Amino acid sequence: MKKICVITTCRADYPYLYWIMNDLQDNYNIALQIICPTNHQNFQEINDKFGKSLCRVNPIHSIDDFGQFYKDCLDDLRILKSDMVICLGDRWEMLAAATAALLLNIPIAHIHGGEVTTGAFDNELRNAITMMADIHFTSNYDYSMNLCKMGINGLKVFTVGSPGLDYIHRAKLLSKQELQQRVLIDLNQPFIVACFHPVTKELGRTKEHIKSLIEAMEALKTQVLWIGPNIDPGFTKIIQKVNEKLGWVDGWVGVDNLDHLTYLSLLQFASFMVGNSSSGIIESASFSIPSVTVGSRQDGRIKASNTFSCPCETEAILTAIDRAREWNATVGKCDNPYGDGNSSRKIVEVLENV
Repeated sequence: MKKICVITTCRADYPYLYWIMNDLQDNYNIALQIICPTNHQNFQEINDKFGKSLCRVNPIHSIDDFGQFYKDCLDDLRILKSDMVICLGDRWEMLAAATAALLLNIPIAHIHGGEVTTGAFDNELRNAITMMADIHFTSNYDYSMNLCKMGINGLKVFTVGSPGLDYIHRAKLLSKQELQQRVLIDLNQPFIVACFHPVTKELGRTKEHIKSLIEAMEALKTQVLWIGPNIDPGFTKIIQKVNEKLGWVDGWVGVDNLDHLTYLSLLQFASFMVGNSSSGIIESASFSIPSVTVGSRQDGRIKASNTFSCPCETEAILTAIDRAREWNATVGKCDNPYGDGNSSRKIVEVLENV
């Protein structure tokens, strides 16, 4: 039986890995293994669903824990004797796990390689994991071509779409009534979903960035659901600035984290999304919800017609929001370039047969 170890470190990767883990667990030819820090935002859910496969490791709080997570992965992978390790995306925690697998000569399957985000060091992290990996699952044909240009053997590259969309197509999203019981936003009134992460190549401007975004949101005079940032360098500055406004601005609600079912269900009813999360590009298109991508963090990603990019400046954000509203009123529908929500099954089929 093939032993496949999935690395999940935080909410950023878990929704993309959930259905892969689910399908691996249901496959009689594969033994699922999972390495997960105990402070993972979804730890309880992972423990309930996949507890028999779970290896619990030390909490991850910041980049200072890179070395400890590398050591934890090294130790656990030696014990697990995994035949393959699955790493997703471009986070620094994944680089630590991929390095451990590489040095133990364990093949790596990398998901979401070949993408471009020039405003963040995610670009370099993603490409480093790509060069360590043996099998590559991309979310778009253009990204597959990028890998080939990097010298990756095309026979090892599989264009499967983004597994982040599988949740939309395979889970039953909450009704408005069910959702209202989980959130403090009034779902019968217009609201915005906002999430802003540090731009890791512009860390000296983090306070300036979030100040501009907050000023733009205040000018709209509507409900805003603020979702906390990832634990990248500078994230506490964003939390601090947003928290200073919560309770003072009518209709603003802040949450550190949302389970993915609640998050996706919110997108059904939101007026639009704003911020610099990849979700504003990948998941938003499946709902045809207008999305304003602020700043340089996502520069280079393929975007559907619902996505409007702008500098992280108050007036530029408001102008992009006007364009997004016009698109919603006149077009209102788009195709998602990141697949059809059937990526996990495709990935597991390949993994079973390699």
